[in-house]
Amino acid sequence: MSPARDGHKQFSEKAREFYLKGLFLQGDKHYSEAVVQFRRALIFDTTSATIYNSLAESYIRLNQMDKALLPLKKAQHLAPDNTGTLNLLGEAYFRLHRDSLAIPVYEKIIKIKPYDSDARNFLSFLYEKNNQPLKKAKLLENTLSVAGYSQRQLKQIADLYTRSKDYQSAVRVLDKITRHDSTDAGIYFYKGRLLEALQKPDSAIIAYKKAYAINHDQKDYLIKLTDMYRAGRRYKDIVTLYRPLLKKEPLNNLAALTTAEAFYFLDMFDSTRAVLAPLVKKGKPPWGAYDLLGRIALEKKEYPRAIKNFKRVIALDDKNRFGWLFLGFAYNDSGDLQHAEKTFKQAVKKIPRDGSLWSWLGVVLQRQKKYKEAIMPFQQALALDPSNLNALSSLPVAYENLKMFALCDSSYQMAIRKKPNNALLLNNYAYSLSERDLRMDEALEMSRKALKMEPDNSSYLDTMGWILYKLGKYKEAEKYLIKAIKARDTSAVLFEHLGDIYLKLGNTTSALENWRKSLKIEKDNPKLKDKILHLESN
Repeated sequence: MSPARDGHKQFSEKAREFYLKGLFLQGDKHYSEAVVQFRRALIFDTTSATIYNSLAESYIRLNQMDKALLPLKKAQHLAPDNTGTLNLLGEAYFRLHRDSLAIPVYEKIIKIKPYDSDARNFLSFLYEKNNQPLKKAKLLENTLSVAGYSQRQLKQIADLYTRSKDYQSAVRVLDKITRHDSTDAGIYFYKGRLLEALQKPDSAIIAYKKAYAINHDQKDYLIKLTDMYRAGRRYKDIVTLYRPLLKKEPLNNLAALTTAEAFYFLDMFDSTRAVLAPLVKKGKPPWGAYDLLGRIALEKKEYPRAIKNFKRVIALDDKNRFGWLFLGFAYNDSGDLQHAEKTFKQAVKKIPRDGSLWSWLGVVLQRQKKYKEAIMPFQQALALDPSNLNALSSLPVAYENLKMFALCDSSYQMAIRKKPNNALLLNNYAYSLSERDLRMDEALEMSRKALKMEPDNSSYLDTMGWILYKLGKYKEAEKYLIKAIKARDTSAVLFEHLGDIYLKLGNTTSALENWRKSLKIEKDNPKLKDKILHLESN
């Protein structure tokens, strides 16, 4: 090989002589001696990229990377697009652990020689090593445009885009696969997951349906499609999906329970029971069957039947939180607060780290006016679940009833810091302050905020009316109370408050009329009886 000067000038005879000696020594792996000859050649010719490259290659073979860099940079200056120089420079940077410098060198090689497979492979390796999946994906996709279709490589590219969270590009690549092969269920399933990540649930469902249509034996496809339908409350679609399987296998637990649940949410209780009947008749149904039957009974206010079914749930699994919760609800809703209390006390012993169970224990105690006892369960609920609304809204009420007003206020304030836009907390705190004639402007503002979120809530309308009453704005207060009663005419408190307002307006007839309506609902209200008696006697 005879080196030529840049600009096609010939080497000097001396430079050629030393260069050829160097090449001979390099070929025999005598790299140190070759370095000497190449350096001598450069004395006579400093304009040859070829000599600099050969000198750098000998340094690289001697593992003297730092020494290789200077001649390579000179060679690059002389011939910027020489891929031989660039390959040596990339290797030197890589072996010096300077990947950030090696990568742009190999990227330049690819621009100059798009078909250089060695450079592509090495660049792909560097992207992977330096956790640059997006760059690797684009490199491999560009390679395929040169090399042609490969399903294996397209799948790899999709994986790289997924790692980079470029889900749209990953879907695009998977579509290339399905255009060539529409029989790969796994690819459709993969596409569905990506479409979910892109928050395109309808498109994801289409992909999952294709996966399941191709392979009915893959349970994961069926379950994922079910989850998507459930999340979209598409219960009729769930029934349709499972109908063939349920017809073929009526005792299939998954098919029966999922279909029964869908019928339950469609309020088709008879159909729910019909689907579950074969499982129950078999004698050993899963707990979910009894759970659904219990929930139906609870909604129909068939409390003994509900209690019986939820007890069966717990008998099958005494750590089942739903069994304990709904058993407690059944007792609570039926008015059997003692059994509700006993149930939740048993529940927290079995499942001590469940904030909901603790909060409901507190609620049941509070309903029995056991305010002091209720405090610990609420505190425990908040320790386990600081955002538990049941406990956040109920704990201040317990403190208020115990006349522990400082703790009541601090509890409300803590709750509102956690949930500043919760209408229930804002309303309750506003009402509490108004009852104590404290910070009425602040109470009014919180009440307005709550009503803005739920303008037809009768309790919130009552709060606003009561605050206006306390502020002496009786005509405005009247409007809110009338609207509240139209929304809920079974509340003794609403009629009593409206009666109080009419008394202030001088309308004693309407005051007595509303107080009597209140007393008809709440017959044992001595304070109200005294008000009626006092007004009648005058």
